[in-house]
Amino acid sequence: MDKKKLGKYKEMLLKSKAEILHELELENENIIYNDQGDLVDIADVVINNELMNRLSDMDFEKIKLIDRALEKIDDGSYGVCEGTGKPIPEARLNAIPWTPYTVDYAEQVEKQRKKAAQMELPEKP
Repeated sequence: MDKKKLGKYKEMLLKSKAEILHELELENENIIYNDQGDLVDIADVVINNELMNRLSDMDFEKIKLIDRALEKIDDGSYGVCEGTGKPIPEARLNAIPWTPYTVDYAEQVEKQRKKAAQMELPEKP
């Protein structure tokens, strides 16, 4: 993929990550913390832990995928399906720039997850 396209995707990824983190900051403004001298470091740790805990599972997963996609841009493997090694179509990357899979492979993964979840369910009498 050429540098211009990679730059476009990097910008999209960074914007998406910033939006998630901005929403979290807005929520954080409503929380009051009391920092007292030496306790500033402790408060900072508490705040960071709370912020991470407040991320929804979905947002946390999305940030992990965004970070992984940014790493792939840096190492030159962005746009390649992690499951098949085939190129991910640009239309898919435009819609979901953090996706690690082609549509076909993502569907296979989802089917496997559903099948595994069904196997874990207790049978009905």
